[in-house]
Amino acid sequence: MKQAINSAKSFFRINNVLNLSVRNKSLIFIFLCLISGMIFGSLSVNSLNMESLHKIDFLFLNDFQERISQTGIEIFISSFFILSLFALIIELSALSCWGVIFIPLVMTVRGLSLGLTAGYLYSIYALKGIAFYILILLPGIFISSLGLAIFSSESLKFSSKLLRVIVPKSEDEKLWDEFKYHLRKSGYCLILMSVSSLIDLCFTSMFSRFFNF
Repeated sequence: MKQAINSAKSFFRINNVLNLSVRNKSLIFIFLCLISGMIFGSLSVNSLNMESLHKIDFLFLNDFQERISQTGIEIFISSFFILSLFALIIELSALSCWGVIFIPLVMTVRGLSLGLTAGYLYSIYALKGIAFYILILLPGIFISSLGLAIFSSESLKFSSKLLRVIVPKSEDEKLWDEFKYHLRKSGYCLILMSVSSLIDLCFTSMFSRFFNF
């Protein structure tokens, strides 16, 4: 009897996970785009020769030095500005039927840039670069990626509904209520991105003194 109860519990747990996966398949898809971009970006650094790495080093070194020397408000503004650019592109894509193509592409590019940064830091600065990535960049990256992924997922859903409206034999569905819901969810995600910028500020302030590039 006890074994049957345990089996039933396991079955329901599995079903709950499967149901959750089905309901959030767009979010899972966005995360896959992000992660695949990060993996490809980190691995592609190895294919670059030293001359190319030094060129990248020049570009990134200025950015790292600037981040370390910035004031708290400058760190917050620069971090939130970059996230806002991604959010703006995603939102504009959501208001078009082409968003079903552009939104996953934007998140893949986001993952590619994060992967290139991690691979670059390890290739040039070894453990020091990885420590910089983990202590200063990673906390904000984690929160901002979560916010952008949720934002992209909701935007992808809305763009898909727009696409269904314009196809032949559509039911001429009204999307005003869906649009208001989309804007509300987008607002929550922007708050999450603001939190990630604050985390960038905090971790940079705490650990930047330990690094000198």
